[in-house]
Amino acid sequence: MPNSPPLKQSMVWVTAGKMSSSSTPYLKLRGKLLLVSLALLVIPWAGYEYVQEMETFLKQSKQITLADRAQTVAMVMHSRRKLFEPTADISYSLDDQRNIYARKLKQAIQLDGYSEDWSDHLEHARNYAGTALIQGNTPYDEASLSFQHLFGKYRRYFYTLLIVKDDKLVYRNPNSLRLDQSDHLLITLQDPRGNTRRYILSTQAPGWVNAHLLPDDPNDFRPIRPEVRIKGEWQETAEGYNLELRIPQSMLGNKISFTIADIEDANNRDTRYLLSTSGSPSSKELGSILTPSPDIENILQGLNRGNSRIWVINRNRHVLALAGSLTNTSTNKQNQDEAPGFISSILDPVYRLLLKQPKQQFNDKLDGVSRLNGDDVISALKGQPAINWRRTIDEQAVILSASHPVWDDGEVIGAVVVEQTNNDIQSLQNNAIKNLLNLTLFVFLAATLFLIIFATRLSNRIRQLHQQTESAISPDGRVQGEIIASNSNDELGDLSRSFADMMSRLHEYTRYLETMASKLSHELRTPLAVVKSSLDNLELEDLPDSAKTYTHRASEGLNRLSNILTSINEATRLEQALQSSEREEFNIAALIAGCVEGYKLAYPTQEFIFTTDRDKTLLSGYPDRIAQLLDKLISNAKDFSAEGKAIEIELTHTDSNINIDVKNTGPTLPDTMQGQLFDSMVSLREGAKSNNHLGLGLFIVRLISEFHHGTATMKNLADNSGVVVSINLPR
Repeated sequence: MPNSPPLKQSMVWVTAGKMSSSSTPYLKLRGKLLLVSLALLVIPWAGYEYVQEMETFLKQSKQITLADRAQTVAMVMHSRRKLFEPTADISYSLDDQRNIYARKLKQAIQLDGYSEDWSDHLEHARNYAGTALIQGNTPYDEASLSFQHLFGKYRRYFYTLLIVKDDKLVYRNPNSLRLDQSDHLLITLQDPRGNTRRYILSTQAPGWVNAHLLPDDPNDFRPIRPEVRIKGEWQETAEGYNLELRIPQSMLGNKISFTIADIEDANNRDTRYLLSTSGSPSSKELGSILTPSPDIENILQGLNRGNSRIWVINRNRHVLALAGSLTNTSTNKQNQDEAPGFISSILDPVYRLLLKQPKQQFNDKLDGVSRLNGDDVISALKGQPAINWRRTIDEQAVILSASHPVWDDGEVIGAVVVEQTNNDIQSLQNNAIKNLLNLTLFVFLAATLFLIIFATRLSNRIRQLHQQTESAISPDGRVQGEIIASNSNDELGDLSRSFADMMSRLHEYTRYLETMASKLSHELRTPLAVVKSSLDNLELEDLPDSAKTYTHRASEGLNRLSNILTSINEATRLEQALQSSEREEFNIAALIAGCVEGYKLAYPTQEFIFTTDRDKTLLSGYPDRIAQLLDKLISNAKDFSAEGKAIEIELTHTDSNINIDVKNTGPTLPDTMQGQLFDSMVSLREGAKSNNHLGLGLFIVRLISEFHHGTATMKNLADNSGVVVSINLPR
């Protein structure tokens, strides 16, 4: 009896297990391993922290290297005082503002009175304000006169630009023989022979202007002759005027001053206000001309390296030479020429967003200055080398400067300042981070791919074991398959072999339970026959009335026991008969209609109503078993149907299914029993009705339905007036 009903406990256990596995959400093995693989992200984090630490060591190394370079350059210039003091009469007072720094011009200046040619130096122009009253008692408004001054040298000429702020311009009267009774410029210089010369420039109108030589007497402004070597352009502006001049180098020694004269009242031209580069207009001291030293520049050209800048200053912090640049164009070109790889071409835009990129274009406040300030410079001029980090004013770069004093006979005569940006450190750091991230990304992807493949293989083995376990036991708890033991020498292999062994033992035990009914039925037949024959013989004897009562009760019990064995045999024979039956095609509507007519004859007091949506419906199956199924349903409905109420049989169709509904009016189903009524030996009958019913009728209905690949369900009617049993059969 291999297909006899299993234990109900087994069915409930399997059903509960399936419900819990399908309703509880869980994270799959591949997802868990993928989450575990995220631990690899600690590698780039640790590498990033290491790169940040490496930046500190690189900065320290850069400081040492740059300090050594500054010392090397300074040693080349030790004991060469002539490089720093070409003449003995140059003032070296740190507070002396009379000296004029001649900037190195890249090209000749076009004399047009405009400042465009000076654009690289305008931010370093020196401002002059304040005055000395020479004549008259008119109060002076300091805001009415000021000027900015630039002085530069290109080849054999000196160029100067004066941007004068004057609220009222007074030009020279054409009929006046004096050139000082209008707004004018007074140039006082020392020629190469050491003689002091005065030149005045005034004009009747904006435009081209020439200088005139004045007598040596500082109070005499009658011109001696025109000086055509000094040429210039006078150009009016919104705030005053610009004066742009060119002076031959051959006219100058190494001292000069520029004085602006402002006439406020055209009717009182003897009252004038003066501003001078030498401080006080009455001072006879001239400012020294400080020019970059060609000798020092030649030395620096051989010592300078790319992407660094070297300054040489005197004791007055004036720049004597400048070489190099803080931008490394060769590195940029090399980086542009390198063809990026496939991965780099994809990730570089991301890295440019995440990493701070070194800037080659930045605004350096020291670019083009004539004097250097700063603690490191002051420290070097005091004889102590120094290191300084500073940011550019636009925050685009960080500059490291190393300063070192230049000595002569134990005296500091100047200093060397070497500067370099941290762009190389930042580039090296960025490249290290990019290489680290690229390598980490490759390792992470490879490890993730390996883990996914491993997890897929592992999950496939688990899924296969799960499917075998699911298919080994049917929804009703029958053992219908087996689990194939794995040969793998791991935990999953051990689990598979344990499941296979467990399923084998469960199958043996289930077979024992399934065959127990037939074995008991066979073994009980002989004792029952003996008891029955004995009772029959006793009934033939003349027994007292009290004894007849006991023999009658024994006969009734024997009959009930015989009915139990008959019902058990019926279920067993049904399963065996279903296995050996052959399918045929029949009209199920005609079959049900014929059965209903038979029920009307068998139960004349009971009303039956049969409805169908089609008169002919073909079904491939076993007509005798369908009739037996219907008999059990009608018998069950008859037992529970209310008196005087009809039993309804309804046949409906869909494209893929045939539905048979049997409805009866009467008691409803308890909620706790609705899922168990089709099990073996489950019954709701009470009292006398339960004597001859073991609960096998609906169990047989389920067997026949499942053998036709259908389902059987029972539920209360919508209005709770009774019960409907539904049989769903695939067409």
